[in-house]
Amino acid sequence: MGLFDYDGPSTRTSQLSEITLLGDLSEEDWGRVLKIVETRQFKAGEHIIHAGEQDDAFYILTSGQVDVITSAGDESAVLATIPEGSVFGEIAFFDGMPRSATIRAQGQVSAVRITRQNFETLAAWEPKIARTLLCDLGRILAMRLRWTTERAYK
Repeated sequence: MGLFDYDGPSTRTSQLSEITLLGDLSEEDWGRVLKIVETRQFKAGEHIIHAGEQDDAFYILTSGQVDVITSAGDESAVLATIPEGSVFGEIAFFDGMPRSATIRAQGQVSAVRITRQNFETLAAWEPKIARTLLCDLGRILAMRLRWTTERAYK
């Protein structure tokens, strides 16, 4: 099981809807979000995020999968795979610190990029959607932290 595979009795996260960011948004609401943000396409093997870079954006993976890659010295390893519908880059969005890992497209990938400025615009014009987005991000971060904590103590 990987970092972003949330199933298991202790985390109670076996339903896909529990790991999908903004999964309950209507098509009309998604249209509102897409007017504010940028959609990007990536090729297989392309790095979407580079560890150490400064950026305040996070991504919603709308198609494809990506690998989370960590490095120590000359060695690197795939820490996890993130599935379609989930999110990556959210830690830097919240804390403003440099990226902690590299994200690489496994195949053809499409992702919505949401910067801090995009979020501020969304919050001003669509506060209900922005609130839902923050709650979903918090829930996903909490699940990832629980998974990491459980792994550390096994």
